[in-house]
Amino acid sequence: MSTMRSLVSDVRSMHKLLSTDSMITDRAIASEVRNESLLLIKRETNLRKLWATDSIFTTIPCLEMIQVPISECCNYVSECTIARTKLKIPKIAEGNYQYVIQGVYSINAMAGTGKKLKEITVNRYINLLSLPVVKNESYYWISNDYLYVTNPHIKAVRLVAFFEEYVSNDLLYPADCCGVQVSTDEYCMNPLDKEFPLPGYLKSQVLTMTSQKLLQTYFNIKTDMADNGIDGQAPNAPNLT
Repeated sequence: MSTMRSLVSDVRSMHKLLSTDSMITDRAIASEVRNESLLLIKRETNLRKLWATDSIFTTIPCLEMIQVPISECCNYVSECTIARTKLKIPKIAEGNYQYVIQGVYSINAMAGTGKKLKEITVNRYINLLSLPVVKNESYYWISNDYLYVTNPHIKAVRLVAFFEEYVSNDLLYPADCCGVQVSTDEYCMNPLDKEFPLPGYLKSQVLTMTSQKLLQTYFNIKTDMADNGIDGQAPNAPNLT
């Protein structure tokens, strides 16, 4: 898997205009790489691809939970309590049918991980509560950037998902939860030097789309990678040199 720094370098090497113009910062290129990657990966997950791989998913190993009343996230009034993540979670990508989540797992203090939880909407869960017999299952849903779990006694969960934004090191390496150990070098690593969740078969397409978007945005050059123009420009593109 490539790092974001190597992807930025690959984009710059595709065109002389991109490699020599200091106005286009590495941050701007990285942002566009991320945008194009999100677009293509969402397309793939909507087609039920990539779900069984680890190339796009990031694991937050331990999210501490606290007990809250169920009325916090809906209009249902009850003495029933549920569990909610203590901290807000990063934005998770959404597909046509659901959040792009590979799994949410309860954490067993002795074994490290526990049971995989089932996804549900809060409205469906309220309907379950109205039934004479409620199944002895633990469910989760996301609301207001928090993850909720129906079992109020769960102290922590592990979340594996495809995030639309960078996950902070505080979440990736929680010092006070589950005993996760991390070196200072790893904790302080520049995001550009971390592996970027992009499947290899999509890399070339992402680089091409990124480079075209940057040329159009900064130089007003419409490109066609199928043509053999200089620096990837269409044959009739204006010469800015």
